[in-house]
Amino acid sequence: MVLTLVVRRLIALVFVLVALSAITFSLSHVVPSDPARAIAGPRASAEAVEKIREEYGLDKPLMTQYISYVTGIVRLDFGKSLTTRRPVAVDLREYLPATIELTLYAVVFAVAVGLPLGVVSAVRRNTAIDAFGRVVSVLGLSIPSFWLALMLQFFLFSRLGLLPDGQRLPVGVDPPRTITHLFTIDALLTGNLSVWWTAMQHLLMPAFVLGFGGLAVITRMARAGMLEVMGQDYIRTARAKGLASRAVVVRHGLKNAMLPAITVIGLQIGLLLGGAVLVEIVFSWPGIGRYAFQAIQNMDQNAVISVTLVIGAGYVLMNMFVDIAYVLVDPRLRTK
Repeated sequence: MVLTLVVRRLIALVFVLVALSAITFSLSHVVPSDPARAIAGPRASAEAVEKIREEYGLDKPLMTQYISYVTGIVRLDFGKSLTTRRPVAVDLREYLPATIELTLYAVVFAVAVGLPLGVVSAVRRNTAIDAFGRVVSVLGLSIPSFWLALMLQFFLFSRLGLLPDGQRLPVGVDPPRTITHLFTIDALLTGNLSVWWTAMQHLLMPAFVLGFGGLAVITRMARAGMLEVMGQDYIRTARAKGLASRAVVVRHGLKNAMLPAITVIGLQIGLLLGGAVLVEIVFSWPGIGRYAFQAIQNMDQNAVISVTLVIGAGYVLMNMFVDIAYVLVDPRLRTK
């Protein structure tokens, strides 16, 4: 069953990537702008512009450019960035780990806080903790991430000086020896605790901002799922048998309420991966969100398409992991 799901999702991944590449490539050529002129500058001669157009293959027919790009993707060659003048694959290897690290901590924060808060809010319905959970949910869904980021920078950095305002590491601090490309994990693996603490301080604000909206969604879904489950007949039967309240909630209620929560958590990971653009810009975080923003400004179609494909692949993979988790959590699905 699990193997079948993996095969289906991998096949779907191919179609999603092809569709994304075609749509993004088409949209990048609809915009009335000349990337070659943008690279050469407004004062460049026509000969210089034409030379750049030939260097990047922009003088070829659109279908030829698209076929060449797709062929390169199969070889993991995403072309050359018009912004950095380097292969896009090199840029992705440099910027993607920063986004993965930021998203990882944002998801851990959202799940570690949102899931227990939603469960407790449902178990203690109409109490102070339930009211607090609902307030957190409303705020998380209402406050724009860029506004929250600016407010935290203003108070925690500018006014109180408690946390740094951005970047992965301050200027002058060398990153730890590369193992996973995630600074906090590499610092722990190499025993560099000072760099680990510095990297964690730089992660706290952007991870909180990025994960706050996901926390609100997870809290609401966990609360709704638990309220539905706790009203079922088997829960009343378990209580009538004299089982402890904690056993009823954890063993009978939580496991059955996890299915919708698993869906939301999986989707939130994909959303956070694609929604990190504003957070990375505000906090000067060197991830693919900021890289994509700079690429859009410079009409760098290779970089824009590549980032889109990476985010699309992340969504498909998250959906695959959600389906696998469904099968592992609900034994009834293993027989279908």
